Amino acid sequence: MTRKILIVEDTPAMARVQKHIALKAGYEVDIAESLAQTKELISKNSYFCAVVDFILPDAPLGEAIPCTINADIPTIVMTGNIDKKTRDTVEKYPIIDYIIKENKQAYQYLEKQLQRLPRNENVKVLVVDDSKSTRRYICSLLVRHKYQIIEAQDGQEALNLLEASPDISVIITDNEMPNMNGDELCSEIRRLYSNDEKAIIGISGSDSVGLSSLFLKNGANDYLHKPFNSEEFYCRLSQNVDMLDLIATIRRQANTDYLTNLPNRRYFFEEAEKSLKQIKHTKGDGALAMLDIDHFKSINDTYGHDVGDEVLKGLSICFSKYFKKHLVARLGGEEFAVYFIDADKQEALKRLEGFRYFIEMNSQEFSKAKIKFTISIGFANGPVYQIDELLKQADLKLYDAKESGRNKIVS
Repeated sequence: MTRKILIVEDTPAMARVQKHIALKAGYEVDIAESLAQTKELISKNSYFCAVVDFILPDAPLGEAIPCTINADIPTIVMTGNIDKKTRDTVEKYPIIDYIIKENKQAYQYLEKQLQRLPRNENVKVLVVDDSKSTRRYICSLLVRHKYQIIEAQDGQEALNLLEASPDISVIITDNEMPNMNGDELCSEIRRLYSNDEKAIIGISGSDSVGLSSLFLKNGANDYLHKPFNSEEFYCRLSQNVDMLDLIATIRRQANTDYLTNLPNRRYFFEEAEKSLKQIKHTKGDGALAMLDIDHFKSINDTYGHDVGDEVLKGLSICFSKYFKKHLVARLGGEEFAVYFIDADKQEALKRLEGFRYFIEMNSQEFSKAKIKFTISIGFANGPVYQIDELLKQADLKLYDAKESGRNKIVS
């Protein structure tokens, strides 16, 4: 989905820079050079957000800001300086942020803000406070930055909501609440979730000297004293969400095969091991298949490794779609594995045979060179609860499939 941004800037060079930044961030761009043009464009279009210059030829005192704000367009203000008069004018309005146009860093910061807004639409924030007015105020700040918001009146309700919505990323909690205080809520959340999974920001109006350290020692990532400045609130919140994003990216890279974007060997082993432990309790059967491209070495030798990589990428896309409900991984080279979750032997074999046949019939579509190839499959299942052993059994079956003619399943 392409989001539309309105850039209000009367200096052509600066408008071009901002347009370049917005296009890079994935936006469709309209530019207005005056307040009159701004009004005209707003009357004809719907905008995801706006970047507005404080001073325009027909709006020298920031009159363009209420124009976008009153149209419910989240607004970033660009200004050449931020003296007291300008700051007072800017802070009268519920803007996203203001940026001083003084150096390269200002435009890097603008790019970061434009990237954050679409991301924020997928970030759930839980606001926990027994004061309805405080919740309303915090929610009004979050709405400007397009966060998803969930509210709770106390710690116990917050825990119930976390259980119902485990994809909540950030918890903003007051301390003094009935049933469960904020520091107690922090301890309970940290018992369930690590700092890598959820960020907690404690808030309080208490003047207690040790409260911030109490929050942090009980697992909070950050702390704000009420009443707090909205600018500081946004900076702290954004830093915490950015950190969660960074950790998720690092984890994803560590668990993903660089070429195929499938899970890698390490992730496969960890997840399959967890599942086998659960199956052991119910005395169920583990089920796993190893798959290998037949004569893959000759593809690399004949057509080159680039074409071989093309084949691997094409096959991996099919794996992702065909075994959507199961755990798939590239183990290395041309070897892949499928760990079957909640599937009996016949169901798994039927699925594997369908996949083998599809590859045989359509493999030429995976590469520009139209290379036809087949796959061999070894399947193992039974009361085996160690991933190493299950994989070893499937590997032996794969060897049998290769030795007995290839392009088949051996179970």
